[in-house]
Amino acid sequence: MTRMRFVEWSIGADPDRPAPTRHSACKICTAISPVSTVLQGPDEWALRHAGRTGHREFREIVSADLIARPKEER
Repeated sequence: MTRMRFVEWSIGADPDRPAPTRHSACKICTAISPVSTVLQGPDEWALRHAGRTGHREFREIVSADLIARPKEER
């Protein structure tokens, strides 16, 4: 006889992989900030870019390695 049960899953940062990276991209022109693992870098770049160009619209791009596992495995 086979028994099956509902298992709750969770997803989060993979502790065995590098920290998430992020950068900002101007939505008006093609300018892109350097990639960073800290919040301040891309934000400061965007503020400097806005001050220099008057561009006010940006996109934040984040890349993170995630892992899904059953909640009881945590």
